[in-house]
Amino acid sequence: MSKVSCIILALVTVFLLNPAIAAQKDTAGVTMQIPSMCKLSINNSDQVIDLLQDASGEGAYEAGYVQGETNKPSLTVSSNTNWKLSAAVSIDWEAVEGYQKSTSDLTLKVTSSSGRQTGFADYTPLSLTDQEIARYTKGSGHEIYNCSYRIKLDWAKDVPGMYIIIITYTLSTQPF
Repeated sequence: MSKVSCIILALVTVFLLNPAIAAQKDTAGVTMQIPSMCKLSINNSDQVIDLLQDASGEGAYEAGYVQGETNKPSLTVSSNTNWKLSAAVSIDWEAVEGYQKSTSDLTLKVTSSSGRQTGFADYTPLSLTDQEIARYTKGSGHEIYNCSYRIKLDWAKDVPGMYIIIITYTLSTQPF
């Protein structure tokens, strides 16, 4: 065997018996940006309160108010950061036969076991400006705020007709 053949055979043997191993490592990262988010769900949002021409209607006038259904509406709050829940009348009472019912004749009471409620623990008049119901300095999930309405009645002012008012509930995230 020639000297060149021996060298080639030796090199092939070295490479076959000791294969060269190469390895390289690198990294990859994942970045996620989560914005401030909140969700307000309103269940049983609409109510129709009928005063009947019987003792119950007369009793409501004598009491000075008519009571809406309990827990209607029911508000569910979810947020991943600090939040505030508020209410305001967005469309005032529609006039009936020239009579404009006072915005404050609609009162709201809110109950919750969350411990974050700041207002409306008793029947409180609503207004055209935002009024705080609850707030919290952290995120929270699925907190329930049950509402009940009362509408003030006055024999001398509240004429027969259909009275309609719209309330807007707002859940916002904000720095405190």
